[in-house]
Amino acid sequence: MSRGLVVDAAPQQRARQALRAAERLSRAVVDGLEEGVLVLDANLHPVSWNASVLRILGVTPEQLADVEQLAQAPATMSLRYDSGKPVTPRDNPALRSLRHGAPVRATLHRETETGRERWITILARPIGGAHGTSRRGVVCTFADVTSSVEAARRLREERDRAQHYLEVASTLVVVLDAGGRVELVNRQGCELLGYAEHELVGRDWNETVVPPGDRRDARAVFAQLLAGEQLPAERGETFLLTKAGEERKIAWRNAVVRDATGTVASVLCSGEDVTERRRAEAQLAYLAHHDRLTGLPNRAPLEEQLQRDLARARRTGGSVALVQVGLDNFKLVNDSLGHAAGDAVLSETAQRVAQLTRAGDVIARQGGDEFMLLLDCGAEEAQVVAQLAGDRVMAALEQPFAVAGAEFHIGASIGIALFPGNANNAESLFKHADMAMHQAKRSGGGAVVFYERGAAEARERLSLTSRLRRAIDGDELRLHFQPIYRVEDGVLVAVEALVRWEDPEHGLVPPAGFIPVAEETGLIEGIGSWVVEALCRQASRWAREGFRPRLCFNLSPRQLRQPDLVDSIARTIARHELPPGQFCAELTETAVLSDERRHSSLLDELHEAGLAIAIDDFGSGHSSLARLRDLPVQVLKVDRSFLRRVPEDPGSTAIVAAVLELGTALGMTTVVEGVEDDAQLALLRRHGAPLAQGFLLGRPVPADQLDRSPAPAARA
Repeated sequence: MSRGLVVDAAPQQRARQALRAAERLSRAVVDGLEEGVLVLDANLHPVSWNASVLRILGVTPEQLADVEQLAQAPATMSLRYDSGKPVTPRDNPALRSLRHGAPVRATLHRETETGRERWITILARPIGGAHGTSRRGVVCTFADVTSSVEAARRLREERDRAQHYLEVASTLVVVLDAGGRVELVNRQGCELLGYAEHELVGRDWNETVVPPGDRRDARAVFAQLLAGEQLPAERGETFLLTKAGEERKIAWRNAVVRDATGTVASVLCSGEDVTERRRAEAQLAYLAHHDRLTGLPNRAPLEEQLQRDLARARRTGGSVALVQVGLDNFKLVNDSLGHAAGDAVLSETAQRVAQLTRAGDVIARQGGDEFMLLLDCGAEEAQVVAQLAGDRVMAALEQPFAVAGAEFHIGASIGIALFPGNANNAESLFKHADMAMHQAKRSGGGAVVFYERGAAEARERLSLTSRLRRAIDGDELRLHFQPIYRVEDGVLVAVEALVRWEDPEHGLVPPAGFIPVAEETGLIEGIGSWVVEALCRQASRWAREGFRPRLCFNLSPRQLRQPDLVDSIARTIARHELPPGQFCAELTETAVLSDERRHSSLLDELHEAGLAIAIDDFGSGHSSLARLRDLPVQVLKVDRSFLRRVPEDPGSTAIVAAVLELGTALGMTTVVEGVEDDAQLALLRRHGAPLAQGFLLGRPVPADQLDRSPAPAARA
């Protein structure tokens, strides 16, 4: 009996079954993948694949199984690298991986039969090859990334489009992330700041371009933006520091950009460079309050200080003295030595008088050859203080002047008015100091005279008031019209109505001869009503002739206090069946801004009634550009003083250009007054001035003498 070896085959069978089960599971997993999987042998013949690879490559199982067709597959499928180079049997990721024994990644694209472009990523990994064994093949994993590529392309196109919009924008545009770092800046911003784009992107904005002293405030404002707080308007302008170290003033408009959760993702900042505009405004504001020749304050700031000194004197029982200095024989200097010598005398006079002032005193140039000295006397005896000041000024000006190679004496006439002795308000104090100075001149000059109201003056004033009252009731007032022309073509577009007095005893009286008295006595209200009525009658006559210019008329400070002023004007215009928009009410800037709250309401009423509003004599009074910007004003009439030294003086020329630019920036039509020669008009035309008036273009004349044809002098 032989003895045989018995072997239990069950474990081996179970191992084979487990292996087949694992293979089935692995196959099921591979077949369920979105990615395509293709296994190639060492000859790059397909061994196995899942369904996704057929979908991604756009081939059938038969094509993939056919070795000969597969060799041609890259050409058949129009596979190309993302560089555009075609994928070939001799140059493909699987072959590279097999040769180099390392994974190879690539991005391919192909066109479908319908012409649609598909993008595919491939990762080819070699099989085997470890520890010196030969490589048995390659596993290729494919993924269709078309949607991702197209989304990235759309995002890139949108970004390029946004960048293009930013590049054509005329302002600085910068996008900051929530940490204050630059995400994007446009070309205008780079040019303004002097940086290349790569020098700004990714850097902290505040540390890079905000002046060190402003950084704390800038960060606080940025934090408020991130918190969604509404910033006050005055924080809209800040300084930026260029790469060259220059500070530029920027007016900002900011907006936050939120993500899908509502969280602030970035801040979009659009900034306009207003440096030059603000400099021009500051220069205008300075010139509006200072004399260009001497650099002294002009009457406007002197009036403001006088009002403050009077208010303090009323509270404390103190006193104030106003000293007016007029040079004697100054006209002789101008006539004999020329205006340059006259200017030199005025400048030296300013220096001599300024050296005599105490702390707290104010010296100003009144205009022409006149200067003002304001003395806050406090508890001191005003007459003693003023007399001493007058004597010291007189002594200083009695010293000889040496100008243009000549030495000569001028001297001065000085008038003094006191509060509370001679006047109880600023207007009266100015008037009485002027009267005292002229009394000093009439007495031969070289004297200091205190104001004293005499009987002769009182009689003259009473007579003038009585005659003026008779003039209003007796048809002695007349309207003259000064034309206003469009500069570019000389067309007459408006007229300014100016009142004149045909006095039977003294002939034609100009406004300066009776308007101040009418203001003080209240007769100006009657004159103002007469002007509007007469202007409407004349407008009706012109309308019947087909002539309808804009009609401008002046409103005095006293009229602005009339409670029914606007209603009265509107009723008169309506009674004559004329359009309110044809009329323009002119108010001086000093009058408007002297009581801003009351007069702002009045301007609103005029605007609502349909009238245009003009600020007259702009630049001669209490200029406040911020306040003017907020008023319902359509017309800016530039004071004639701005043109006096144009175009000879470059500084004056620059100021006129700046005023015109300012009018445009404020959205107002600018009318330049005082055009008296061709050179001035040519300058206005070069700088694009819209409208002008002056003796060169036309003097004030009665209606029947008004020339309605284009002004020859204004034609280009």
